[in-house]
Amino acid sequence: MSELGIEEVGRSLSQPRLNKDTLVKLLKQAESALSVLNQDPSLQAQLKPLCKSLSKDDLLHHKDKDVKLLIGVCCSEIMRVLAPEPPFSDDILKEIFRLFIGIFNDLGDTKSPFFPRRMKIIENAATLKCYVILLDIGCEDLVLELFKTFFSVLRQGHQNNAFYAMLSIMTQLLDEIVSQPLVDVILKNLVREEKGKPNELASLVIKNFEHKLEPFIRTYLNSCMLIGKSSGKALGKMHHRVILEVFRCSPQILFSVIPNLTNELASDHIDVRLEAVWLIGQLVSLSKFRLGKEYPTLFFEFLQRFLDDSAQVRIAALECVESCIISDPLGDEESFILKAIEDRLLDTEDKVRVQAVSTVCQLAKLSMQSFPSEIILQAINRLRDRKVSVRKLVLQKLLDLYRFYCDKCFKGIVVINSCYEQIPCNVLLLCLNKDTDAFRPKILELVFAEDLFPPSLSPEERASHWVAFYSLFTRPHIKAFNTILSQKKRLHSEMQAYLTLRLQGKEYLSEKAQDKILACFTKMSCHFPDASKAVESFHSLHQMKDKNIFKDLRDLCNESSTFGSAKSTRDSFTKRIGSKHQSNSFFKALLWKCSHSLLNCEIVQCIVEQLLKCIKNREAKDADSIFELLLAVSATFPALLKGTDAYLVDFVKLLSDEPNMSSDKCLQLLAKSCHHLSIQLSDIYQYLERKCLEGTRAEAKYAIAVISSLVQPSDKIFTGLYKRVKDALFKGCNVPTVLQSLGQIARFSPPTYDKYEKEFVLFIRNKVIVSDELVAACEEPSYSEDDSCSLSCQYKIYGVKALVKSYLPEKLTSRQQVNEVFNILSGIIIEEGTFKSINISEHEKPYLREVVVKSILKLATKWDSYISSNLFSLIILRAKDTSSIVRASFLQKLYILLKENKLPNRYSCAFALASMDSLGDIRNNSKRFMTEVLKKLGEKYLNIESNLANEEEKLTYHPAYIVVYLVHILAHLEDFPPDDSLDEGAYAELSSPLIVLLKALLGPDILVGIENGVGIIALFLVRIFSAMLKAEDAIDNSCTQKLHKLSKIGLIMTKTLSKGCKKPSDTSPVILLPSSYYKACALESYAEEDSCNEIIDDSFVKRILKAHDSSSQASSELMVKTQSSSLQSKAKSASSGSQNKPVQNKNIKAPKDRSRKRDESSDKSDKNESNSQKDKVPSCGSGVANPMTVNSQSLTGTESDSVILIENENPPKKRNCMKTIKTGENSNCSKDCREKLSSGEELVGQRIKVWDPFAMSYSYGTVRSFCSQKLCHEIVFDDGEHDLVMLEDEKWETVQDTTAFKEKDLSRFHPNDCSKKTLGTKLSHASRLKALSNREACRIERSEASDTFGEDEAKEQYSSSDEALIHLKKTKVPSCLSSKEVTSLQQKGRRGRKRRV
Repeated sequence: MSELGIEEVGRSLSQPRLNKDTLVKLLKQAESALSVLNQDPSLQAQLKPLCKSLSKDDLLHHKDKDVKLLIGVCCSEIMRVLAPEPPFSDDILKEIFRLFIGIFNDLGDTKSPFFPRRMKIIENAATLKCYVILLDIGCEDLVLELFKTFFSVLRQGHQNNAFYAMLSIMTQLLDEIVSQPLVDVILKNLVREEKGKPNELASLVIKNFEHKLEPFIRTYLNSCMLIGKSSGKALGKMHHRVILEVFRCSPQILFSVIPNLTNELASDHIDVRLEAVWLIGQLVSLSKFRLGKEYPTLFFEFLQRFLDDSAQVRIAALECVESCIISDPLGDEESFILKAIEDRLLDTEDKVRVQAVSTVCQLAKLSMQSFPSEIILQAINRLRDRKVSVRKLVLQKLLDLYRFYCDKCFKGIVVINSCYEQIPCNVLLLCLNKDTDAFRPKILELVFAEDLFPPSLSPEERASHWVAFYSLFTRPHIKAFNTILSQKKRLHSEMQAYLTLRLQGKEYLSEKAQDKILACFTKMSCHFPDASKAVESFHSLHQMKDKNIFKDLRDLCNESSTFGSAKSTRDSFTKRIGSKHQSNSFFKALLWKCSHSLLNCEIVQCIVEQLLKCIKNREAKDADSIFELLLAVSATFPALLKGTDAYLVDFVKLLSDEPNMSSDKCLQLLAKSCHHLSIQLSDIYQYLERKCLEGTRAEAKYAIAVISSLVQPSDKIFTGLYKRVKDALFKGCNVPTVLQSLGQIARFSPPTYDKYEKEFVLFIRNKVIVSDELVAACEEPSYSEDDSCSLSCQYKIYGVKALVKSYLPEKLTSRQQVNEVFNILSGIIIEEGTFKSINISEHEKPYLREVVVKSILKLATKWDSYISSNLFSLIILRAKDTSSIVRASFLQKLYILLKENKLPNRYSCAFALASMDSLGDIRNNSKRFMTEVLKKLGEKYLNIESNLANEEEKLTYHPAYIVVYLVHILAHLEDFPPDDSLDEGAYAELSSPLIVLLKALLGPDILVGIENGVGIIALFLVRIFSAMLKAEDAIDNSCTQKLHKLSKIGLIMTKTLSKGCKKPSDTSPVILLPSSYYKACALESYAEEDSCNEIIDDSFVKRILKAHDSSSQASSELMVKTQSSSLQSKAKSASSGSQNKPVQNKNIKAPKDRSRKRDESSDKSDKNESNSQKDKVPSCGSGVANPMTVNSQSLTGTESDSVILIENENPPKKRNCMKTIKTGENSNCSKDCREKLSSGEELVGQRIKVWDPFAMSYSYGTVRSFCSQKLCHEIVFDDGEHDLVMLEDEKWETVQDTTAFKEKDLSRFHPNDCSKKTLGTKLSHASRLKALSNREACRIERSEASDTFGEDEAKEQYSSSDEALIHLKKTKVPSCLSSKEVTSLQQKGRRGRKRRV
């Protein structure tokens, strides 16, 4: 169409009342004609009609969008052709631009057929820069509207031409004018939540015009931060996001704004501080500027937010520090930030501690090699947090970090780091927590199986990490690990038993088989968090018909399964049951528990390969750790060692040639796994024989075990080996090892031992125990781990152990010399006959007795029927042995054997005898042992009651039946009160074990689960005591009356203690008493003794109970009081500072500390009867602490002081054993003597002993004078104290001469038996004289210490209540004290009641 055609169209459009179709047709003709025209201002005349028509109001404001769009296109084209001068007036231009903006509102519809026409308009506008005209004609409002339109219609689907056209138009306008409303529009779109083209457009605009926009943006932000108001109402409180987005596109704008964030960090409003902290973290992460260096004030205030009052702010600060470290990992501020994070690990708020751990984990991932290990260990310690919820969250964070670490190790980016290997170590310790069930072993097993390692980690890498973190294990770790493995083993065993029953039953299961299956379900359900739901799920599993499901379970339990096969089996099982099964989560856990997911054959193979490298490289420490790991695995899953035969044989050969590496653990591993390996004895026999003759005791032990695993017990190899070992023993070669070998051969090869039994027993007795011939024949010192005993004592201990092992065969067979062995062991204890001549020192005898007593207990597990009543009494009375080492070790071993059901119930009465021990630890442990054993006996009685057909036999399993044996032992004590004695104190002391036992039996926790359990026990006790009242002593008839007295006391006590209990009906059979201890009593004899027991009535027994309770309460109160005083003195000492302590006190405190350490180590060794100790070769018994030689400072008292300390440490000798040492002819104060007490003068100059109820012992002294006014005697005690004592209120006795007693008792004294003072190993007469001469000086030092520190501070020198008691005994009463102070000291003093005046 020509210019004439355009002119004609213009005229046509000027006609009135044109319809839409006509308008559209004409406008399209005009658009088509204009589009082909080039820019030519001379065409203004030809286009004038069209311009005039388009300027008409009815067209510019037409309601139809199609018409308006065509009009806009035509106007745009006219402006293009006639540029640069538009042919429209200003008013018309306003309307045209308004029309354009309306058209631009539809630019968001990119799929519209009219979209190209709209794009033509905006492209023409951008090219012609025609929107600048708006500024010339004063249409700033249209400019603002245009900006808003562009940001609103811009979409992600727009092509770049539309984006850049808009950017061009906005740039043209901003070149001419910038206003705050325009800046607000730009900033609003900059911080839009939906990131896209509008946000990008705003960023480019700010970046291109930062020099023009900076004043407006800075003014806006400063007003928001300083005044708290926003100049842009549309933005509201979004200035933090504005700062962040502006910083992304043009950070230079904000250099003067960022310092103002300091005010917001210190704001009183939590939300403002939160936003400010968040913003700083984001800003630092977006740039490389160093916050601490460029903005020190801001950085300091930021650090203060880690100490903010609000936990939310502290959490926000922790969340943003990651970006700070990333921006400048080597910056100066890193150390400050890490210190702040470390402090937050101990925050008071749970969420803050969790976030601190999360932050540490994230930062550690950024630089695993250089990140401080101390902070990681602090984070790991949060696994011991007091809150269970914190522990759960920390566990997830740390496991994620450990998987990341394992992945980096696998890729070779980092190496094995012990710091990160602490994570699984500490995770393992969670199962020892008793405060929650969330971390029980059954839960942590799944954690280790599923979450510890990345699923794709190779077996080699897993093995490396297992070796690494197992090397860090301590005893608690090993205990937890073994617990998990043992539980897994039990589940596997029950699952295999169930699968076997199901396979045997096929289509029909008998009722018995169904009961067994139900029992399997019950046992297996204990390994899941919810046992009841687990049982239901097992029943659901049992109902499934698909046999392949059970085949999958059988395959998973197979030890030869690999990671790949196990995964495919689990996937197959899951596919068969379906992912929507209601028990799907249970089945998932079951699959993991049935799989060898912790350690399988692949991992074990890799571990063995690493072990070989360690042995070849002579890395003894690493090799020992790997052996320990393999031993733990072989103890539960020995089949996992299949395929390692050649390696183990090589280990034996290599270690035999390495003098600095022991092979005992290798042999132990071989012994445990031999049944699952294919090893020929001929390949390693020469090495094993060498170990039996030349190795250590542990190596010999396991070498024999390996041989027994590879041959039959009757094999001739044992006969030949026995002869060679015996010849070596006769020659005195390596005696400890040879004795070990002989004992082990006798244990594993009974036929071989039967030939030489008598010869062996006699040789051990005559040549090892009684004689020292082997010691004299020994040319070189034998292998020893402990030098506290002489070589002679060591040989005797090893001889006893070898003798005992020979009578504990793997398979029980007959032994001819059992009684002889018991005679040997009992003779060692009581030192009678040939055993008097045993050549060892007094301080070594407790070590030998300790081994002997534990040996008898071990023998009793298989030969209890050979133990006579006298031997039984001798064993039980070891609970009152003179040595605390023997007592503690005996009780610990007895407790272990009783818990394992290896000893008859009657041995439990020993705990009652030790329940009144003078040592607090032994006393408390005895009561705890007794309570636990009685509970177990009650459970055992209820379980076996239904299985015994004989009603009378059932009663012997009753936990109260042990009273029968305790009463018999008490009746045979030589310090039993005289027949006519009415001293309730003496009877209370004698009956204390019985009282303690009766109180424990009549507690509510013995017969749990049955109604009126206490009443049933009380009735049983009444019937027992009634039966004993009608019986005689079968051993010594002269003790019958004593039995009856104790029985009557027990009968009345039972009725008194069970008062208020419901009395059950008596339908039980007659009580049977053991014939070895009791026999039927004749009626006439019973009538005679009934008159003797008339003194035992209800009132007398009540006084006995009252005396016992008073004594126990006084001891308990004194113990609590002294412990509290010790804690207070320690606090005072810590607060005052070490510089204020006098120098001379160190000389007093040092010996006490050393003595205390020896006691603690002795207690630990007594308590711990570990298997590892019996594998070693102690020179003087297992678990015995080294005695220490003490300097002269320890001897702070006289010889009499030593005797007092021995009696305070140990129970009075008169009740220690069947054989009693008497201290004088007149053991008790006669009646005449007490009548003469009124004059008091008759006792002056005599030796007496006064009973101390707190120390449970006598204090010896000499009566110096008598005060007739106060009726008190002045007594000079052997420790040097002068006391005024009212003897009428005390229990006392006269003694003729105690020199012999002191000398004998002192010769048996051992430093480990005394926790109050320390004596030398051998106390000569000269050293005693020296101690006596230094007594006064030492007493002055003690007095000065008391005066300097005060009474509480002086008690600090003692580690137990017993030591504090001794200190109180030695505290003198200054003459300058007032009467009130004297009375106070009387109440705290040594003799407790009214002794001090």
